Amino acid sequence: MVSKVLKKMEVLRGFIQIPAESESELIGNTPLPCFTMLNSNPARLDKYGRLWSPYLKNRFSIGTVVELNKTENGYHVAPSESKQEGSISEMRQQKEVMLVSPSLESQTTVYWKVLEGDCLEYLNEGSVKNVHLTFFDPPYRQRKYYRFFDDAQPAWRYWGWLKENLHKVYDATVDGGAIYFMQREKNAEQVSKVLRRTGWKFQNLIAWKKKTSAVPCNSRFSKQYQIIAYATKGDKPRVFNKLRVDLPPLPEHKYERENGVYLTDVWDDIRELTSGYFAGDEAIRDSKGNRVHTQQSPVALLLRIILSSTLPGDTVLDPLAGTGTTLVVAYQLERNSIGIEIDPNYVEIIRRRLGFPRPSDDVSRYYDYYRFTPNLREIWKPKRVITEQRRLL
Repeated sequence: MVSKVLKKMEVLRGFIQIPAESESELIGNTPLPCFTMLNSNPARLDKYGRLWSPYLKNRFSIGTVVELNKTENGYHVAPSESKQEGSISEMRQQKEVMLVSPSLESQTTVYWKVLEGDCLEYLNEGSVKNVHLTFFDPPYRQRKYYRFFDDAQPAWRYWGWLKENLHKVYDATVDGGAIYFMQREKNAEQVSKVLRRTGWKFQNLIAWKKKTSAVPCNSRFSKQYQIIAYATKGDKPRVFNKLRVDLPPLPEHKYERENGVYLTDVWDDIRELTSGYFAGDEAIRDSKGNRVHTQQSPVALLLRIILSSTLPGDTVLDPLAGTGTTLVVAYQLERNSIGIEIDPNYVEIIRRRLGFPRPSDDVSRYYDYYRFTPNLREIWKPKRVITEQRRLL
């Protein structure tokens, strides 16, 4: 245990300078710089022995005496017994994370929460409420491997599980709130039915056309798209921003468009994160180059969904958060976000991804593409992220 008095710069910038005489106790032979955890939040140790974390920024008062300990999972910091103001219960820390990242420039205070566990448990207990938008992208029952989900279960059980989730999300959603439910194209009929039975009002069936080559079929046309069902709680959405995009002209067009075009229900300008070359740096990979999550959604897709159906300050929910793309995008757009994920490995990735943004997660590079949207300045204020690409694993 090491005690120290926090200085002004440490409090304002969100770091703790480990005293030189305590480096052997708290750092030891750990190669620097490195990623770590602090009170169950993402953190990093730089080469100068400074422990950085968004969790620390303005958490304690200048001059507070804190006690810093090394733990099995990283570090733990708390005010000394004589100064307990500002301390937070460990139970709450394990359940949720709320922070403003110093790597993003923001004029408003927004939060993100990562809830670890079964989404139905959180939805049933009522801890999720006042949601304005939900992105719902479940496993597709394709016999893929998930550590905490049976992707080969019978259809009746699978659709029963989806129905229960959709019903609970509906209850947690404000009037006029929206849901975007992504599924396989062959399940369009079931999607429409389960949404209707859980109270949702169908608005659009979006075809997300993939940019990779379609797999040939012997008895039917090859499939090249996924569906995204857009529905609302009530007949009309509380928010719908009519986005205009700068689509490149097609070969048969004589002139370029001067002010872009409004989006339709066919999205063929967003590339999915395939396992091949075009996945780029955005796809999260392990040390062997394999994708960590085969269904990782691209930031461009969530950018479009969140821009279309929310305003700054709204709350976005992803009950099956995966690697956290929804939260990463929502935070940059100054929307609050809640992600629920049952796999602790993915939870760790989400926290690292939010705590230390990567250039490949930066949505500001798409701002010019939407520049013809009439109210763009009201719904999107681009922020700068760090310029160094970091590995998450």
